[in-house]
Amino acid sequence: MAIKSMTGYGSTEFDAGGGSYGLELRSLNHRYLELSVRVPERFYPLEVKVRDALKKRFARGAFALFINTLPGTGQSFELNIGLVKSYQEAAGRLKSEFGVGGQLDAGFFLRQRDIFSVPEGAAHAGEDWSALGAALAEAAGLLASMRADEGARLLEDITARLGVIEQYLGQVERLAPELSRRYREKLIKDMGELLGKNFDEARIIAEAAMLAEKSDVTEEVVRFRSHIEQFGIYLKMEEPVGRRLDFLCQEMLREANTIGSKSHEVDITRAVVEVKGQLDKVREQVQNIE
Repeated sequence: MAIKSMTGYGSTEFDAGGGSYGLELRSLNHRYLELSVRVPERFYPLEVKVRDALKKRFARGAFALFINTLPGTGQSFELNIGLVKSYQEAAGRLKSEFGVGGQLDAGFFLRQRDIFSVPEGAAHAGEDWSALGAALAEAAGLLASMRADEGARLLEDITARLGVIEQYLGQVERLAPELSRRYREKLIKDMGELLGKNFDEARIIAEAAMLAEKSDVTEEVVRFRSHIEQFGIYLKMEEPVGRRLDFLCQEMLREANTIGSKSHEVDITRAVVEVKGQLDKVREQVQNIE
């Protein structure tokens, strides 16, 4: 199995600095690689490493990483005793020198974020990355496995639709040689009804041949089959091929439109309509291939 979908999900849990965290990684289809990271403040210094790790593993997709603090996990803080004393001294001077009333209670100090700091050990980036990096690799592995499974289903569907398209191309090839004969017979009949026997049948045959040549779709069918063959080669590659497959879909649609515009034969027109319908579904699936 070669191709991979861009839709996937993986999750896990990990411990860091005495706390427990849940990690979720999701991906959807996107033209390029887009990363969205939402993590607790503790892991802010590691965001660049997280992004680099995902870029090394995936080529396309819109990725969203969420890290949530699990229930029961607390954050340890250190109290800046010197700053607390400074607040108390300032309050004492306000009271003694300016007559400001009131008391400093625990509620006041809990609202002063500057007197609390995270202990150096709990915010050590190297230790945190050891745990976070392993969890990220696990979640990314689960997501990649899901993308691979979805890719297998996409491959099966696309292959079947390409088979149907080839059947209709075969129908076009069988019908195309009859066009010259039909054009010639129709012109001779129409000119005979219009002019009686006073016309140059040889010239009418030549005109019919020229018209049939302008309506010949052999080159378009050959190019179309070449695109299908190249499509199959890309589907077997291990590297990301989504953009190249999308380009081939556009080229095949262009050939189908040309075949339809060059031939006014009802059966060929019907075959072209069916081909374009299958191509639309193939391209829709290709939009989700990495």
